[in-house]
Amino acid sequence: MNTLGTLARHVDYRRMAAGRASVDGTVELSTLPRVLAETAAEAERGGVVTTRLEFSEDRQRRVHVAGTIEATLTLECQRCLEPFDELMSLDVAGIVVGDDEAAANVPRADEPILADDDTLDLHALVSDELLLAMPGVARCRRPECVSRHDAGPTLPDSEAETENFKSKDNPFAMLSQLKRDN
Repeated sequence: MNTLGTLARHVDYRRMAAGRASVDGTVELSTLPRVLAETAAEAERGGVVTTRLEFSEDRQRRVHVAGTIEATLTLECQRCLEPFDELMSLDVAGIVVGDDEAAANVPRADEPILADDDTLDLHALVSDELLLAMPGVARCRRPECVSRHDAGPTLPDSEAETENFKSKDNPFAMLSQLKRDN
């Protein structure tokens, strides 16, 4: 079994692209504070992100980065408020740029990846990609949570329950009574 080493923090992206090099490694979630802040942090102490990135250069000397990022994040379900594991498997593809002006000139089909001078912060790239891929509203898939929170409103069985249901849940129930009185 091939074990991966720790992912380098910074790389010279131009040198990597000239050699068509790739970077494989792992990052401890505890070293990614922005990602950790969005997870059920206590559970992430031993979490690991596995990354594989390949660098290449096109005819216009633009540096392309492509690869994958995989992690299992512990998120908090917004229905039942219990932690659950979410497998994140992301494809990364973009062009490395040095500033916002260069980012504006990146073709629409590609994503700009911002770098500092001649170095690319791989940990920031991993953090950005994970944050962008996280669900807007985290929901677990546990059957008891789904059935309890996605069942919808229950309909009353008897006429008495129907009247009770109307008055409790309908904010305009009092208006219908006033209308009958007139």
